[in-house]
Amino acid sequence: MNYFDPKIVAERYARGRPDFHSNTIKHVEAFIKPRGKLNKALDVACGTGLSTKALLSIATNVYGTDISEQILGYAAPSKEINYSIAPAEEQPFADGEFDLITVSSGVHWFDIDRFLAEANRLLKSKGWLVLYENYFISEMEGNDKFKEWFPNVYLAKYPSPPRNNTYSWTNENLHSKNLHFVEEERFKNPIVFNKKQLALYFTTQSNIISAVENGTTTYAAVEEWLDNELTPFFNSEEIIQTIYYGNWIKFIQRLD
Repeated sequence: MNYFDPKIVAERYARGRPDFHSNTIKHVEAFIKPRGKLNKALDVACGTGLSTKALLSIATNVYGTDISEQILGYAAPSKEINYSIAPAEEQPFADGEFDLITVSSGVHWFDIDRFLAEANRLLKSKGWLVLYENYFISEMEGNDKFKEWFPNVYLAKYPSPPRNNTYSWTNENLHSKNLHFVEEERFKNPIVFNKKQLALYFTTQSNIISAVENGTTTYAAVEEWLDNELTPFFNSEEIIQTIYYGNWIKFIQRLD
């Protein structure tokens, strides 16, 4: 199931997803150390284009693809970015076209073996495949109870749907695909929310999308529940809280 294809999901995603991507791409640039701007970069599963736009700081020609026509419809038009509809495993580009391919918070939905074969086809010799994830670790600045609420209340009510989180990223596996795992970097991203913004973010997670799409609840019911549940962490509608997300980056390079 593509959890992000329905129009209502795309609209919520466009309004509710935080923009942390520029900070991550600064880490990418510091690690790969390009000599000037890269010629071509591709962002796969680009969603509404936040992760794609961030690539403009390190690449001259930027491309974004996503399987969902609905979510791509919310990507901000840009003369500097070329968007197209395509599944991750079947990209509409020539062999050896890209210096860099990125995937933000999406690889766990792919047929990963097929995607890696496609990445190998698309990358130039020694080109980079960079996978990164900005994931919710429920750390609210100054409030330890929020870290307990997230797994014990939120995830208990809306568990995560199945995804591919057990893939082997070892070089024993990747070398057979002409790829080499170089390093993984981990850090945290601070993001500020008021109560409504945080509730909206939660409704863009596959946890809640799957529950709504399966007919077990509605967005209106979820929003009412979240409003009540989040009130203890926000004394008023105007209160802003800093929440830390975990961020990992996997740096993978084409062998030849």
